[in-house]
Amino acid sequence: MIKEKTPSFYYAMLLVTTAAWSMSFIWSKQVTNTGMSSEVYLFVRYGAASLLLLPFSINSLKRMTKKQFLAGVTMGLIFFGGIFFQTVGISMTSPSNSSFITTAYVVMAPFTTWLMTREKPSKSIYPAAAMCLVGIYVLSMRPGETIALSTGNLLTLIGALGWALQLSYTSVAGRFVPPVLLSFLSFSVTSLGGLALALVGGSLKAATAAQFSAAALPIILAAIFPTIVANMVQVWAQPKVNANNAAIIYSLEAVFATIISILIGMEPWSANVAVGGAVIFAAVLLAQFGGKRNA
Repeated sequence: MIKEKTPSFYYAMLLVTTAAWSMSFIWSKQVTNTGMSSEVYLFVRYGAASLLLLPFSINSLKRMTKKQFLAGVTMGLIFFGGIFFQTVGISMTSPSNSSFITTAYVVMAPFTTWLMTREKPSKSIYPAAAMCLVGIYVLSMRPGETIALSTGNLLTLIGALGWALQLSYTSVAGRFVPPVLLSFLSFSVTSLGGLALALVGGSLKAATAAQFSAAALPIILAAIFPTIVANMVQVWAQPKVNANNAAIIYSLEAVFATIISILIGMEPWSANVAVGGAVIFAAVLLAQFGGKRNA
């Protein structure tokens, strides 16, 4: 056991979180390809995550204060907004475009953090964020492809703003709300939000047994790894590091998604991966060390 955890340890935990999140793009696309609506998917995914997390949340729920409850609900509403727009967007665009546009929250996060905590971004964040976006652009794009602000891409961009707000608010709420409780409340609010939209829009009634059967495995995987495991690690580790640096690490989500897709044969290795990955790695170093000579 590690008795005294250094910032490097928590940054490593955020890298694990990012790797788990990268799979969410693949599994979400598989679910929406079955014809299941985004709101039904979110209701089932986060409802399952809430039930799985409930046994570990009972003690925290018994001791929960009003302040913690309100913080958890607020986090849930922000979380629901981000994941809803991202999921609807990915059903209308490609995973590569979705991952690139979602990473725009890296640029937004220093400003949302500034808004919430009055903590001004460091000077190194601006070039690091720009380098990160360039790297992800090189990594994600292929010859002949362009990024146009279609409906799907626009919705994904709105979702990115939600992730920027969620990233910043995690650093605030995570200081006084236990990680398990914060995750449970976030998932529960997100599931209820999906249920409400599914009932109002009629998509829950329209969902078929064939859709649930085809989407069962990716939903279960998405509920466990990028939802429960990754988000619990995030709310535990992120408050112990700089939120803006955490945003840069989260931008590696696209790198991990590409590596995984190569390993499972979804796309071949290319120069895009080498060049884009190198630029993003340089951005991470710049954000971590700010160009200091002792790096």
